[in-house]
Amino acid sequence: MRTPATPEAAPSLPGQRAAPARPPAAERLPWVRGWHAALVAVPTAALFLLGYRRRWICDDGLIYLRPVRQILAGNGPVFNVGERAESSTGTLWQWLLVLATRVTGEDPAFLAVGLGLVLSTAGFACALLATCRLHRGAEALLPAGVFVLLAVPPFWSYMTSGLESGLGAFWTGLSWWLLTRTRRGQEARETYPAAFVFGLGPLVRPDLAVVTVCFLAAQWWVLRPSRRGTAAMLASAGAVPLAYEVFRAGYYGILVPLPAIAKEASASDWSRGAGYVQETLGPYWLWPVVPVLGVLAALLVRRARRQRRERAPRRVSLAVLLAPLAAGLLLAGYVVRVGGDYMHARMILPALLLLLLPVLVVPATRFTGVVSALLAVWLCAAVSPLRTPFDVRSTPGSFNVRSSDVEGLGDHNPVRTATWVANWPALPEGRAMLARAERASGPTLLYFDAARRLHATPARADSPYRVVIVGRHLGVTGAAAPLDAYVNDAWGLASPIGAHLALERWSWPGHEKFLRNHWVFAEWAAEHPPRRDLLRAGAPREAVEAARAALGCGELAELRESVRAPLTAERFWRNLTGAVERTRFRFARWPAAAQQVLCERPAGGRSGLTR
Repeated sequence: MRTPATPEAAPSLPGQRAAPARPPAAERLPWVRGWHAALVAVPTAALFLLGYRRRWICDDGLIYLRPVRQILAGNGPVFNVGERAESSTGTLWQWLLVLATRVTGEDPAFLAVGLGLVLSTAGFACALLATCRLHRGAEALLPAGVFVLLAVPPFWSYMTSGLESGLGAFWTGLSWWLLTRTRRGQEARETYPAAFVFGLGPLVRPDLAVVTVCFLAAQWWVLRPSRRGTAAMLASAGAVPLAYEVFRAGYYGILVPLPAIAKEASASDWSRGAGYVQETLGPYWLWPVVPVLGVLAALLVRRARRQRRERAPRRVSLAVLLAPLAAGLLLAGYVVRVGGDYMHARMILPALLLLLLPVLVVPATRFTGVVSALLAVWLCAAVSPLRTPFDVRSTPGSFNVRSSDVEGLGDHNPVRTATWVANWPALPEGRAMLARAERASGPTLLYFDAARRLHATPARADSPYRVVIVGRHLGVTGAAAPLDAYVNDAWGLASPIGAHLALERWSWPGHEKFLRNHWVFAEWAAEHPPRRDLLRAGAPREAVEAARAALGCGELAELRESVRAPLTAERFWRNLTGAVERTRFRFARWPAAAQQVLCERPAGGRSGLTR
């Protein structure tokens, strides 16, 4: 029987010599196996220690905890009892915290920090393992992009923070690991679970849907399944996200989490977004590294194309190699388009991680050896006192939330709810006012004046809440307030009314919509508030009356009904069928303008402020 000839592996990276195809070095030399294990273990351990030293939970992380407590108390996935508002951007993260809190009985803030650290560390380990597997045909591997993870402090900070970032890193790393295992002729028991994991992206965070699409496309290209197989893949990927989307539309009455509407995730501010990227890359000396890693990625693409032409054994799939690069570029483009974020570096980190995935480690050649050595020198310089400041405090368009929180709380590692409630500078007055409101003879509204001092005024007699408090720092206010109190979010992240304000100006990223006191008084204050309180609130009586009228008219009245009316089967159906228009609906922030448009047009007419 004739043995077929084995093709030779062609030179693929500068400095690499052609050699007959043979088993990878990791299968022949024990020292290579040990070296590759160290390439995964050492950076992973270092990242764990760096993340542990900077463990914390931020105010935005605390926002997740009130819905967790409401769910466990039997009130449903809501921020306030009796109002169906989805304040959690990361759906899976919210429900994971519910499960962990239910099982352990621990403080959900502490669990959020611990889970974030464990998941992000596991995600980085999966990513490194996957990239080693991607280049498994090489003689040996060298570290490259992993140096960026070790040099940029925001990666360490957002391993915890209480946000969904840790889960996002884990999902990204796991998805990359599953994608690199995809091969032609793969069995269904491996294909469909991988597609299922890829499909979870929008539930980890809505903007990760672009990663889901790119990874599914790469998986399809490698497998080339039949129509039936393609349908099964799509069903595996889409079943849970689509089911939850139906629930979201029927339960909350909109198509996206409320923060996406409050922050206008579909708006555009390219110049501010470009500045946000510059404010991330500049302070950490990333600009000279980006083109170097780009060259490595281009060489890997050329290597994959050459291996494909020559049908080399253990060749790298070009589709798999390009998937994270395409996803990272699309995600970065989206971040630039929406104008970035007020949290320094946070929003660009997922895109940066995706772009690094194929080049975390690279095949060893003379050229990559020089590059790896230069990157190691850069790492030492980047984390040394030569680069000042090491931990950026603020930039023109964003600020370092961790530094601000640590200073405000007087604790280098704030990881518990009690730390925030006891030490946040703005809370002592708030706790005193809450105690006063609890002792009051009737419902009470707590509001801020222009100087950010908290005051109390009688709430309307038929208020379903004993206390209504305006929350400027939503997370810590929600943590301090009882579950049966109503926390009226000033920035719209948990307020269906505030989120749907029309975006009339660009200012601090994610904080352009401020729910002014005339709307708060119109909805919650007594019918005739004391003149003194109106003056303190900066809410003229005429504006309050106009806002009260607007709240009862047209789409705004229907919006309130969609989240506060009892959830009957009919209400669920009306929410579901009207979710698209309700998601697009916006109204003027000034009461007189909103009243004119909402209350004086023909019945069933459009507001003219929808987007």
